[in-house]
Amino acid sequence: MMKHLLCGLAILLASIGHGYAQSFVCRISGEVEDLSEKQLMLFESGAFTQITPFVTIEIKDGKFDYRLIGDTLKCYTVCLKSEYERGSMRVAEFIAENAAVHITIPARTGEEDDGIKIVADGEENGMMMKYIAYKDSMFALYDPKFKKLETERESLDRNKQLFKPIVYEIYSKMEHAQDAQRDSLFQLLPKDRLSDIGAALMAKYEDLKDVFRVDLVKWFESNKCFYSLAGIRNQMLSNKLPKTQARLADMFLTYYVDYMPEHPYTQEMIAYGVAASRLQKGKKYIDYDVRGIDGRNVKLSSLYTGKIILIDMWASWCGPCRRRAKAIIPVYEKYKDKGFQIIGIAREMNMENMKSAIEKDGYPWLNLLELNDQHAVWLKNGLQNSAGGGFLIDEQGTILAVYPEADELEKILQERL
Repeated sequence: MMKHLLCGLAILLASIGHGYAQSFVCRISGEVEDLSEKQLMLFESGAFTQITPFVTIEIKDGKFDYRLIGDTLKCYTVCLKSEYERGSMRVAEFIAENAAVHITIPARTGEEDDGIKIVADGEENGMMMKYIAYKDSMFALYDPKFKKLETERESLDRNKQLFKPIVYEIYSKMEHAQDAQRDSLFQLLPKDRLSDIGAALMAKYEDLKDVFRVDLVKWFESNKCFYSLAGIRNQMLSNKLPKTQARLADMFLTYYVDYMPEHPYTQEMIAYGVAASRLQKGKKYIDYDVRGIDGRNVKLSSLYTGKIILIDMWASWCGPCRRRAKAIIPVYEKYKDKGFQIIGIAREMNMENMKSAIEKDGYPWLNLLELNDQHAVWLKNGLQNSAGGGFLIDEQGTILAVYPEADELEKILQERL
């Protein structure tokens, strides 16, 4: 795969290909059935709104009208701001091009037909509509298979066979516990919660999902257009299913690496693909610029030497990242004087959020700030569509583990130190 990636990079640098500069004025209008809604959010698909700016569109009496101006084709996502703030939002996508995009948002009912509806003209939006029709046809084909496995899952859960007995015991106690007790009980849950039969069933479900996704992305291969490039990019960044990821990477390098070589999506996928193929256990970790504690750029490698180092990438707005970091504090205290070091890198829009989280959680190690993705640290680490991640590296710079939990981390440190 690495050979193909480097070959693709050479093609990228040598190719004249399609340019990506294509200025546009995209008119966005529509209706919102719930008259209490006041604002829409508009952001580039795949972007983290916690660290990147977004457009706010005002809604007046259930209607809105906005002109989005840009200098290159992009894929955008729209949602209601109130739903975003509640953490449960309906979303829809469109291509920003010289086009009229009409958005209809029904009142939320919880039913399948209450999704955001988009009608748009323009060549690329037309291709998006064709893909949606194809996706619907594939879903109709696979839906009975998914429902069969979901029925089996529900049956196992009813009979308390899906998870290990200790999990059901803890869940039962959590139902009647106060918040503080619930948090303590949650920490007692084992890392592998599924029973053997439950794990086998969920493996079948994940494999079926992977096969379904592979069938979906076949459309991009036979329909070469910007929308397909955007679709490959969005799914490469968000999808972790092995068969789908391999198919997307192969499809990109075979059909799209020289299609629009200067477009940011193309360059992003090359950087992401190289990182994802290199950052594996047993391989050398990479070096890159970070924002030092004095605000100036420094090489990450200059901040540690001759120690086992955990690079912990996190964010103040990522609950799982912070729970994981707090869990390794005792491990750090135990081994910090024996040759172990941690460097945290927080992905934020401002320093205050990072400082507040550090003060509340009590991280005792050095933490750096990745401000608005200015150094592309997440992209270089193959984590573009993730809030957090991490790598445990030995004294020679070899990766010992990828994002280890506290127990795995301590086991490795016991053996090494």
